[in-house]
Amino acid sequence: MTFLRDVSQAKRDRRERIATAQQQVCLDLLGSAGELRTQVENAADYQGPKMTDLLGDIRKCAEAVGQNAARVELLAPVKLGEPAARLAEAAEKLTAAAVEGTDLKNGQMVKVPSTAKLAEAMSAFKDQARTEFRT
Repeated sequence: MTFLRDVSQAKRDRRERIATAQQQVCLDLLGSAGELRTQVENAADYQGPKMTDLLGDIRKCAEAVGQNAARVELLAPVKLGEPAARLAEAAEKLTAAAVEGTDLKNGQMVKVPSTAKLAEAMSAFKDQARTEFRT
């Protein structure tokens, strides 16, 4: 009887660890996407010699979004994989627009990209994650 109780407890513990890992990776994805949005908005307000560095920071944030989206796809592929992939795609597009809209000679963004698509993808992912973790 003790053996069966131990097995049941081990299964519950494993489910809890998996759920905790899934929740954490979702938070990581949303955090990195939010950081990307902030980096782009800050770079849009900047003019000066450090614009190349700012674009590098934007690229790093976009890479973090992609990595976190891949982790979501591995840990929660059925319900959250597709929204995570859409969020990563929005991050890539925003990053490309930020790079393309920047005049490095003058150290400024001449065409400020909209962060609306990224915000929409974040909201859709957040809504799906809430639904997933309520069940």
